[in-house]
Amino acid sequence: MSRAIGDNYLKPYVSCEPEVTITDRTPEDDCLILASDGLWDVVSNDTACGVARMCLKKGKGGEKQAPSGVLVEEETPESSERTGEISDRACTDASMLLTKLALARHSTDNVSVVVVDLRKAT
Repeated sequence: MSRAIGDNYLKPYVSCEPEVTITDRTPEDDCLILASDGLWDVVSNDTACGVARMCLKKGKGGEKQAPSGVLVEEETPESSERTGEISDRACTDASMLLTKLALARHSTDNVSVVVVDLRKAT
């Protein structure tokens, strides 16, 4: 918060320079997790990704196993319309679960989590 309101006495301890990473996307990308230090201080990258993937996989629904072992989604008129809603719900569930996990692990920082589904809709 000191970065937002300009507490000058904290200047030696708090940087106003954001940490920025640029990563090229690949077709294998499942999701993007945007979160504050309150999550990352107590939850590892692998754990956060596992939780998000679990929620997205559970929320996808309508999946069938193809002979090649690849998951394919059944296409129906209703499923096409509901896909966005289901994806939004799965992202919301993942965000809430990650927030609750950070709080359960006694995070001492603000916890904000947003999960974005990057999977291509079919």
